[in-house]
Amino acid sequence: MTATIITALYDINRDKKGDGRTFDEYLTWFKGTLKVKSPMVIFVDESLKDFVEENREGLPTKIITEPLEAVPYYHLNDRIQEVIDDDNYKSKIGAPDRVECKLSLYNVIIYSKFLWVKRVIEDNPFDSEYFMWMDAGLSRFFESHDVNVSNPYPSENATKVLLNAKDSVLIQVQTSFYPDLVSKKVFNVEDLWDARTYVMAGLWGGGSESLSKFCDLIDDVLRNKMLENNLINNEQSAMAYVYKNNDDLFTVFQNEAHLHRQYEIMSELQS
Repeated sequence: MTATIITALYDINRDKKGDGRTFDEYLTWFKGTLKVKSPMVIFVDESLKDFVEENREGLPTKIITEPLEAVPYYHLNDRIQEVIDDDNYKSKIGAPDRVECKLSLYNVIIYSKFLWVKRVIEDNPFDSEYFMWMDAGLSRFFESHDVNVSNPYPSENATKVLLNAKDSVLIQVQTSFYPDLVSKKVFNVEDLWDARTYVMAGLWGGGSESLSKFCDLIDDVLRNKMLENNLINNEQSAMAYVYKNNDDLFTVFQNEAHLHRQYEIMSELQS
């Protein structure tokens, strides 16, 4: 009984064109993430294949090497750049200095994770009933949450619970910082301009049917709620929109910690 983890890493010159995070930093974090003892499907370009093989030695792994130009949403890169360059967008979007407001390729990558997940669900190389997205850099939180990569993740007990809830999508929401967002019943397009986020995008999962529906709904938000309105924002905003308007699709892990980037769900899934 397994859950397949999906992850990806591409160099988009984030340090020079985004927020200063270097690719070397991400390689360090990626190395830790690759140690997770679970079936994993990994999307990278050819230059990282040896790196992945070295750090996944002995673990169930499928590496899919594709150039950046083959990333699922790369064809939207020019359109996203048009939005980012628009003066009206710059004046209206919350916190316009964020990386997603400056670097079009960042948006290409963070939204492609949903189509990567759909692709793995369709291929299902490890015959799994449950699938989880894990950001390549998520291991930077492992130590603070006592994640032991020598044990299967999710644990056997956690996997059983997940399979019992496979008709829903598991997400983590942060409840401490933005009570107005938490209590709001429905989101509309205006909410997608907000820089504040409370749904965590680094780790989420579900059964094949529920997760595929979720990814389709994210695609609709990106294309028809954001880009059609000359808007782009991060995937956390899109996830929050889908969650608020389809709450019956979700199982929600509520994080009440007063640290904005706490991933308590990581600890929960190893118990």
